[in-house]
Amino acid sequence: MHIINFYQALLNHKIPILVDSEQIASYFREQGYKTIFFDDYDFATKQTVFVVISDYYYHDRLIQISHTSESSLIHLLAVRYDTNPQVIAYSFEQLLSCNITQALELRAKAYEQIAEVENELYLFDDRGSKLKCFLSENLEVINTADELEPGWFYSISEILESGIVNIQSNKSSFSVDGTYFFDGIIYACANLQVRERNQDFLTYLLEKVASSQEKYINIEDNSIMRLVLDGRDETSILLDMDYGLERNLSFTEIGFGCNTRIAKNLNWQINSIMNQGVHGMHIGIGMAQKSPYIDFISQSIKL
Repeated sequence: MHIINFYQALLNHKIPILVDSEQIASYFREQGYKTIFFDDYDFATKQTVFVVISDYYYHDRLIQISHTSESSLIHLLAVRYDTNPQVIAYSFEQLLSCNITQALELRAKAYEQIAEVENELYLFDDRGSKLKCFLSENLEVINTADELEPGWFYSISEILESGIVNIQSNKSSFSVDGTYFFDGIIYACANLQVRERNQDFLTYLLEKVASSQEKYINIEDNSIMRLVLDGRDETSILLDMDYGLERNLSFTEIGFGCNTRIAKNLNWQINSIMNQGVHGMHIGIGMAQKSPYIDFISQSIKL
């Protein structure tokens, strides 16, 4: 199924919603959707479904099932971000309001521009951002396809962004240096242990960033050297978290959001994966497995 066909079917309530709690099921039923509980779903079914996960138990089961599933799943892993029903509603409403045709066109254009870069990509804005990005010959990209394949699982974020990742090792795909002004952050924890160890720091950082006017990071050799919020050095809040268990403060993703509509009512106080896709740029630290993943998102830098 093409992404546009999926999106139109979702708008027309033709896509079932797979859920793991009655509270979430109740919300989607109120929106006019057919809901199916995770335990009742047959993953051997060859159909396209939208999945909302709010519990780590079902999150882990979904990962395990992904190796054998015949269904095409587009998922919102709310448990990694925020399971508050209001935040899930915010994320879903932002998804429904986007211009999917325009987003896919911007995504394809961004991937084309990235492919044309020989070695170095320079990015800047009027606030003082100046980034030099070195791209390797073999790039690890998130997803360039417009077709949803049977048996594949897709995040709603990858539909609305072009992205390069350093999965194999630090700087395996890209390396960044410079100064980067940003507007907001989101964070993700792939398991309960990471969340419990870091939640207080993450809550503080999200609120501090959302309430600050000037925010930027200094980057050297693909790692954060300084995080500054309204003139105050807040780097220590990052150092207090578990980043020493994975990649320290090195960048693991650089991406370009393609959703222009979300900018109209974007809320940086909400930790939603949909905020990542705002038209602009984001760079992320962490692998989310042993330490949190944090995206620093700018609306002023675009390819």
